[in-house]
Amino acid sequence: MMSILPEIRRKAIHLTFILVPLIYHYDLLPKVVIVRGLLIATLLSILFEVARLHDPRVRMFFREFFRDLIRNHEHKQLLGSTYLLIASVITIELFTEPIAVSALGALILGDTAAALVGKTLGRARIFGKSLEGSLACFVVSFLFAWGVVGLDAETAAIGMLTATLFELLPIPLDDNFRIPLSAGFAMKIFGA
Repeated sequence: MMSILPEIRRKAIHLTFILVPLIYHYDLLPKVVIVRGLLIATLLSILFEVARLHDPRVRMFFREFFRDLIRNHEHKQLLGSTYLLIASVITIELFTEPIAVSALGALILGDTAAALVGKTLGRARIFGKSLEGSLACFVVSFLFAWGVVGLDAETAAIGMLTATLFELLPIPLDDNFRIPLSAGFAMKIFGA
């Protein structure tokens, strides 16, 4: 059985990003400051990615320093964190504040719940993932969107069900990108 510790470390870093949608939701910084900060972080991340992917010395340093925090497919592609930054800028710019915050919450909290529950308690498998993890993704995401953000139950359910499906399905696009955008569009189009 694979150790859960690397996943816990990855998800602990992932969870710290919840500060961004919470700062936005509680108006702790103006939207323009948040978006500009995310955009600068995104550009820096992309520059770093180019160096990491094309310079063997940077790539070797990165592998040694981060070891098991990098997933196998990330050795030759953009890191999930870069997709997270790109998706955050797009999500905040495209959707209203409650939808954007809920969509990012689905990615950060729901995806984390899916991974940790799936790897520890998951038994029923579909597409290589567990139904228990998917249920955890939906419940945690829904509670955040409805209970913290204040979306109506119908809009929260539509968005978080969409986020859960896009987390579960084997779509060849990083889930840090597809989860918030799919949830955001579902809430914008089908929400109450």
